[in-house]
Amino acid sequence: MNEEGQESSLAVLSYYLHNSDIYKKTRTNTQQKRYAFREFLEKECLSANLGEITNEYIDHVADNPTTYGFFSEFFDVPFPNPQHGKRTLIDLFAGIGGIRLPFNELGYQCVFSSEWDKYAQQTYFANFGEVPFGDITKESTKKYIPKKFDLLLAGFPCQAFSIMGKMKGFADIRGTMFFEVATILKKHQPSVVLLENVKQLTTHDHGKTFATILHILNELGYHIKWNVLNALDFGLPQKRERVIIVGFRNKRCADAFNFDFESKPYNLLDVLEADNKTSLSLLASDTILAKRKLQTKGKKAFYPSIWHENKAGNVSILDYACALRTGASYNYLLVNGIRRPSSRELLRLQGFPDSYKIVVSHGEIRRQTGNSVAVPMIREIARKIDFILDNIQ
Repeated sequence: MNEEGQESSLAVLSYYLHNSDIYKKTRTNTQQKRYAFREFLEKECLSANLGEITNEYIDHVADNPTTYGFFSEFFDVPFPNPQHGKRTLIDLFAGIGGIRLPFNELGYQCVFSSEWDKYAQQTYFANFGEVPFGDITKESTKKYIPKKFDLLLAGFPCQAFSIMGKMKGFADIRGTMFFEVATILKKHQPSVVLLENVKQLTTHDHGKTFATILHILNELGYHIKWNVLNALDFGLPQKRERVIIVGFRNKRCADAFNFDFESKPYNLLDVLEADNKTSLSLLASDTILAKRKLQTKGKKAFYPSIWHENKAGNVSILDYACALRTGASYNYLLVNGIRRPSSRELLRLQGFPDSYKIVVSHGEIRRQTGNSVAVPMIREIARKIDFILDNIQ
């Protein structure tokens, strides 16, 4: 079996273990499931000197997988998938699960996720106990999406939409990641869609790109509300503006939804670790420190603070971080002007709880948090969606 098939097998296995009722009722590839069980069990049993694995044993495990200690790593996670959740969702372009997490807290069951980056998959697995399926552009991935689910979540990539904006429906979006979202919405018709993207999406190509996206969502039967929200207003010390799109198939639900949220105070002290507890590798070099001293000459420094350098070489001293960026310079943000944020601090800046596991390198955490979402922002949206679905028919 090729690498793509092996990755799908592990995804099948992890989702089967967490959602066995759903997978028993869907047409999951039996042979692929058997391959995944065999591969996993052979690895575990060889290390435990339990000898050869028989088909009969695999069948016994498949009938009642949670009783076997071999699978503890799938279940000993901080954010397990609710069993028999109140509603179901799929998590596309899942990253490290920032959009899923608040719905997880509300008892929503994730029945499918997709994320192509292997390091993000590792982080997702360590925290949710499920390996996301891979490339969502491939039909071999889409075939695992259950026929029915209630919500579609997607922080779809913000690549240039150069061919969009002529209001030609699907013809405008082929080749973009939004096309994959639209195709899945068209086929499965979930009750709710929640999309997240960069603020600049609303103004790309003089607004034509965004108008095309909204037009297509309307064509697919969704009544849309959207707004640009800032993480600073949701209790996080990070200026991060993102466009949020919420769509309901039920117009009464859409009419009831709004983006009226009470602004919450932020406190940088809630995020920062003590300087003497962070790794020495996070300290800026003498060259960088000298440069920052020159750049901030005449400016009043205060502590705690995050010093932010922009492209023009100007430095601001703030009580919050400017938006985390995946491709930013390693010295883009300096805590108190002397060190880079730690992995835990980067996760806290996005609102992830301290129970969230770190299982990859600091460099990967920098990239993953730069690509992720402000969890408290999504939490407030999730609560409002949940209330509306519970109370409006």
